[in-house]
Amino acid sequence: MNPFKIVTMASVIPVIWISGMTAAIAVEDQASFERTDIAQPQRLIEDCILQEVSDGTNRVPELIPIDDCGGGGSGGGGPYRAPSTPSSITYAPYTNSNTMRVAWGTSNGYGYSVQYELYESRNNSAWSKIYTGYSRSRILTNKTAGKYRYRVMAKNTKYSSSYRYGSDALINPREDENLYSKYPSIMSAMDQKNLQHRNSASPAKTALKRAKTVGQSTAMRTSDGRFYLGDGFDLVRGTLKETCLDVEHTGFSITKTPPLQPSTFDVSYVNDNRHLAQLLEVSASAQIGFSGDDFSLGLSGEKERYVKSVTDESHVRFVVKANNRREFWKLNTPTDAIYPELVSHVLSPNNEEAKADFRERCGDNFINSANLGSALYLVFTFDSKKYSYEERENAKAELGLKISDVFSANAATGSSSSLTEVLNRLEVKINADQVGGPVGLAASINPSNVMQKYNQFVQDTNPANWAAVDYTTNNYQRPTAYNAYTHEQIFAKYTGNQGPLAQMKRWLDISVQHKERCDPYAEYGQNRPTLCGTSEAEISIAMDLCRETREWNNCVHPYQYNTGDLTSTTPGTYLYGWLSSNVKKLAEDTNSKSYNHHVHRGSKTVKDSTCLASSLCFTNKFRGSGPGIGKGFDVNTGYYDNPKGNGRTYKVYPKHCALTEVYLKTGRPPFGDTTADWNYTVNVEGLCPVNEDFVIIP
Repeated sequence: MNPFKIVTMASVIPVIWISGMTAAIAVEDQASFERTDIAQPQRLIEDCILQEVSDGTNRVPELIPIDDCGGGGSGGGGPYRAPSTPSSITYAPYTNSNTMRVAWGTSNGYGYSVQYELYESRNNSAWSKIYTGYSRSRILTNKTAGKYRYRVMAKNTKYSSSYRYGSDALINPREDENLYSKYPSIMSAMDQKNLQHRNSASPAKTALKRAKTVGQSTAMRTSDGRFYLGDGFDLVRGTLKETCLDVEHTGFSITKTPPLQPSTFDVSYVNDNRHLAQLLEVSASAQIGFSGDDFSLGLSGEKERYVKSVTDESHVRFVVKANNRREFWKLNTPTDAIYPELVSHVLSPNNEEAKADFRERCGDNFINSANLGSALYLVFTFDSKKYSYEERENAKAELGLKISDVFSANAATGSSSSLTEVLNRLEVKINADQVGGPVGLAASINPSNVMQKYNQFVQDTNPANWAAVDYTTNNYQRPTAYNAYTHEQIFAKYTGNQGPLAQMKRWLDISVQHKERCDPYAEYGQNRPTLCGTSEAEISIAMDLCRETREWNNCVHPYQYNTGDLTSTTPGTYLYGWLSSNVKKLAEDTNSKSYNHHVHRGSKTVKDSTCLASSLCFTNKFRGSGPGIGKGFDVNTGYYDNPKGNGRTYKVYPKHCALTEVYLKTGRPPFGDTTADWNYTVNVEGLCPVNEDFVIIP
């Protein structure tokens, strides 16, 4: 039986005639006589189902989330107007996959059903319709490289809304080499050996992602979330690769001993986002400011841990970090540690393709040791935008002292109520992440239960929920058959101050600075500048060149990088200079102005605008007092006398100005007051975008 839904008769019959109404009333005026005060009987109708096809997607049945299928009910002649323009349209500014998800906001159908039409333009070509239906998102697949733009409109059975346009997006599919086509027997043989090894070896849980290998069987993809000593590691992307060491060699063994440093605990104030990465023990490859950058991989646990706590300088942050190391694993390898098949059939000295193939399979290093146990990371953050400098410093000192007191060596007996009071008063948010320990505990932590959950985490860590809290990697050693060659003649060289790993670190740091500049707009209630999306795409392309071995010749220092053919700017643009000029940093700005209005025997309309430096600025909604509280301004009145006039009004208009208005009017002699006055000062606080060069790490 089909599911049913309840609708009112008002959704089926748009006009209810009132008895005695003349039939001569025009049809377009009928809606004004609808009775809304009479309770309508309810009835059931079956859901409407419509088959829709979108570019690159499967045919799927869709439920229409409105009262009927017809878009106007039965009878009545409606609808009478166009639906509103969809409230928004969103999609990523960049993807290195061939898939793009487009979503859009609702349209007001004013009582009638609404369909949506999605259009696409590639490389500034004509618009083409790629979807019609009732859904509000679409996953578009099999996209080729290019610059794309999307727009959406709403329509009913008679009218169409205007379009809601999105910004440019760059689609840049990156396809790794299929080594299973190039070396079919060798790759399959090593997979079988690795599977046998995994069946007998002890894995460890990890927050690291395992890179997907093109052409690999599904049987080898079941180890995501776990790793084995000897697994390869891509230092640039921060991902696990396949084991390329000879696991069948008698010299391949693992020793397990008590850790050298069983437990550590630390409370630290966060100086900046680079310091945050150190405190959260995030590898350089994970220090990225974009939440969805490496689309073909996704966010690893450590990337997610870092990205969600990256903020601008207006936030005060403390990190509480507790590591409980329970067991230390160490890998022992023979002299010739690499699979013989790789040595004889893949590795070839001074062969760049061979270097790239080996790195694609095995990474830059292999994991040779790990401490198992659990780790809990707590980032306490409060927004200091509403505080003066002195208030901020006092609040910071109070929070730091309270956290240190409560999270002490005997934290189980510490008082949590006083901490909760401080957290609530300062409106502190807690970002919690864990490696190992009781599953899902970090997700349940909030200011009211943080001490209880912390103690539970420590007490409930056991061998069944251990994970790798830290690890080390080693370089692959030269096979003895190639002793006459240097290491970089055999393996892809990632090291050096101008090497791809160093360049990637520089681009990653730029991405964090980008986040610091672009994210605050939303916090202040402002639209994120379009150029933030454009620049994010350009930085992402530069980083992709550093991720792929075959592109390393194009992985260059930010001072030397120019955009290529796939760009939202002009090909050949010097990106560092463009970023510094167009992705502006918000800086605090203030203005104070005094006014002296006087009227003698008459009246006067007062409209005073106290504005920040430019129309690009905006008032700070976290500041202000009196009539300007939450609006970014305050008004200090010295004298006010208005015998017959109207009251004063205060508002922000436009966004960078405080507008104060009053109608001053005197009384009439001989008995009325013959003067009217308003003497006052307006202080406006806000933020203005300013040019500031991005900082490049040495």
